[in-house]
Amino acid sequence: MTDALWDEAPSAGPDAVPGGLTDPGWLVCADPDSVLALLGSASEPEEQRGATVYRASLDVHRHLTAAERRFVLALDAARLDEEDLAAQFAAVAVPGAEPLGWEPVWVRGSQADSRLMWTLIGHQGQVIAVASAVVAGRSVAVTGSRDGTVRVWDLATGREACPSLYCRTDARSALTVEVDRIATATLDGREVGLLLSKLAGEQRLLLLDLATGSLTGECVRVVAVAELAGRSVVLTLENNRTLRLWNVATGEELGSSVSAQVLAGSHGYPAAVRVELSGAVRTWDLAGNELDSAPVDADEQAYDPQAVAVVVDGRPVACAFDALDIDHLHDGDTAVALLGDLAAACGHRSGAPVRVSQFVVVAGRPATLFREYGGSLRVWDRVAGSRPGTQGWVVTTDELHGQSLRLPAEAPGEDSWCWQLADPAPAVAVDAERSAARVLDTCVVAGRTLRLTVDADHVVRVRDTAAGAEVGEQPFPCHEDRIRAGVLAEVNGQLRVVTAALDRGVRLWEVAGGRQVNGPFKGHTGHVWDVATAIVNGQPVAVTASADHTVRVWELGKRRVRRRTEIRGHKDVVLAAAMTTIQGQPAVVTAGADKALRAWNLATGIPYGGCIAAEVSLLATAELDGRTVAVTAAPDAMLRRWDLDTGKELGQAVAGPAGRILALATARVDGRDVAVTGSSDGTAQRWDLATGQPLGQPLTGHTSRLTALATATVDGRALAVTGSWDKTVRLWDLATGRQLGDLLTGHTDWVTAVTTTTLNGHPIAVTAGRDGTIRTWSLPDGRPYAEPLSCPAGPVRWLATTVHGTSTHLITTNGTKTVSVRDLATSAELAPPLRCPAPVQSALAAPDGTLVLCFGPEIAVLSAIDGQASARVAAADYDSARDADRPGRDVTVAARVL
Repeated sequence: MTDALWDEAPSAGPDAVPGGLTDPGWLVCADPDSVLALLGSASEPEEQRGATVYRASLDVHRHLTAAERRFVLALDAARLDEEDLAAQFAAVAVPGAEPLGWEPVWVRGSQADSRLMWTLIGHQGQVIAVASAVVAGRSVAVTGSRDGTVRVWDLATGREACPSLYCRTDARSALTVEVDRIATATLDGREVGLLLSKLAGEQRLLLLDLATGSLTGECVRVVAVAELAGRSVVLTLENNRTLRLWNVATGEELGSSVSAQVLAGSHGYPAAVRVELSGAVRTWDLAGNELDSAPVDADEQAYDPQAVAVVVDGRPVACAFDALDIDHLHDGDTAVALLGDLAAACGHRSGAPVRVSQFVVVAGRPATLFREYGGSLRVWDRVAGSRPGTQGWVVTTDELHGQSLRLPAEAPGEDSWCWQLADPAPAVAVDAERSAARVLDTCVVAGRTLRLTVDADHVVRVRDTAAGAEVGEQPFPCHEDRIRAGVLAEVNGQLRVVTAALDRGVRLWEVAGGRQVNGPFKGHTGHVWDVATAIVNGQPVAVTASADHTVRVWELGKRRVRRRTEIRGHKDVVLAAAMTTIQGQPAVVTAGADKALRAWNLATGIPYGGCIAAEVSLLATAELDGRTVAVTAAPDAMLRRWDLDTGKELGQAVAGPAGRILALATARVDGRDVAVTGSSDGTAQRWDLATGQPLGQPLTGHTSRLTALATATVDGRALAVTGSWDKTVRLWDLATGRQLGDLLTGHTDWVTAVTTTTLNGHPIAVTAGRDGTIRTWSLPDGRPYAEPLSCPAGPVRWLATTVHGTSTHLITTNGTKTVSVRDLATSAELAPPLRCPAPVQSALAAPDGTLVLCFGPEIAVLSAIDGQASARVAAADYDSARDADRPGRDVTVAARVL
């Protein structure tokens, strides 16, 4: 399936829709196009539930198989608090596929939002600009990305409305044009996108035909406007140094642009122009008089032979050339000189370089000039947007939000090119009582011109420009980071503000009361660069462009549906996770980039206590004097211990080994609880958790970074398994600090992950390398236990294992959105890949077969459907499994992958 033009949604009659949007089996197995055809018609609550779940990760599951889509829909139902629906999706029988095996139980920190209408995918880079328009009765969004493409989307279907535009790549620099800003307008009844593009610091304004997706013209740089021989003319300079002279009244080009050679005099200015016309070489002086031969001067030199001249009625009127030693340049390395009659008409000295401008006056009114690729010149009246008398063609704007768009304008006091795709007023509105505020949007509501501004403290205000007063009861603080864009919109008859910021947030605000409406829109995983609004099927929507390569469409009039009180989760990516027991109950502990450490009841998802403020990069757990303790390592190599029952730090932070701590685990050694760290200097160190002091000397042997570490207790003996960038694996006796046997070789690249488990009842270590292989080693002797397994998806970052009867299941993730479940003995895939909405940062397994997946800021817990699973934990242990006094060959594990 492709994202090509989709003019009409496929039909889906009742006969083809057994249960429609209320049938989980049909939603899993039906062709996505058939489901998309029904999404907009959902009216009953049950239909809306199904439609909301299907839309939540449509960008993820649209192109998956039914077996893979089953898990995505089950997970999204849980993310939206639809637990019963999650169970129904997980239980769907897909022909030819194995049962799912796991059922989502709860999700915390969910980024799923019931107001999401579409997630538009296709850009391969950050999406930094968006605008909206109405084309042939359809609402569309125009988006520009740093991947060098511009795309036009049909907002009713979520499909591309016309072929993508691929911006040109400069042959000399190999740089691709980037579109920084986008606006929309109407040109002679045609909807066009105005693309502000940039290449190596040079800005251009291009016109995109929104119906066809093709470029139709570009804004020209103006050299001169004058009356010449009774005609109103404009001289323009194009990016390839081509000069053109236009008749403004007709839009037709006058004269011809030809290659020339410019001869310079002693003062660095042109002295004569030599061109070839009709096969003959002819020379003119600067007054336009033809010479029999070029003037002779000892200091005379020829400028760039690629210079050009405009010839009208057999006489040159202007030339463009390499500036060389001319002091005051106005357009890069190009100087433009007016000659003869044209110089006199503009009040310039013949041959003197003149300023190139974007601001011109035509018939007494400020205007911007566009050249269509068909050859005509068009005039944009920047004041009224209407035809200025008989002065040629005029571009007018769509009033999408009651706003008449005017562009471009030069910022006051700036000589460089400065385009403002909004209001001709200054981009900074100065208030005597507060610091400068940036203008985000301007619109006309009930005859009043309103301006939306944001100040340096992220406070948004709406001001009536005529009255000079603020609108609404009070200004409102919006975001925790810089606000990049904002628009005014009418929602359900009320004036609203939509803001987008670098904190990944999109918010809707009530102007009258300064209150946020329905909480932030969740889903983007990167900075939100731009926002626009449109009307789709009679309802207002917001369209946001993000650094996560996606464009999202949100229903502004729809309430965010939560079936119960929302439990606060992490605000940023979960960086580390570990299993433990708290108050006798299985629990999972997580640490996020939001500098928060949290603990959750594994069965219910209810948090234990509040949030612990801590910057954590690595995490493990232990039991210390009857207390459940989290051991954390920070980026500054400081080790800390936290009482998870009270949320308090135990003792003082301890400085770790030299270099960064890259791996962390815990173990019980001779009745003492210890932590084991692996560092960037290649050493491992044991730490007494009771005192926080190091135990013995560092464990040395690795010759590069120690990046993977696990512990195990085999026959009452505490072991550590370490993996390094030196491509080797080593076994250590934690009681003595000695290496057991020789180093374990076989990996041909960095060792990236280590865990321990049992296979056929025998304790083993499992290691993964950047070479794309997984290897097993017998414990405690270190012999290779079985043939290596391949990792087709790439290097593994996390390993977890669960034991189903006599079969050991291996759960792996490589930092993408996919989790793989395989039989460790045979490498056979036991279930279709589990796809998540964001890259998976960690995967853990509990002794009862429960899986914990952390992706983005979200934590998802999956229970084994058959209820027969048992497990050994990867990344931390249950304390009962860590007890060295248990009879038999017990294995406890802890693993962390850098």
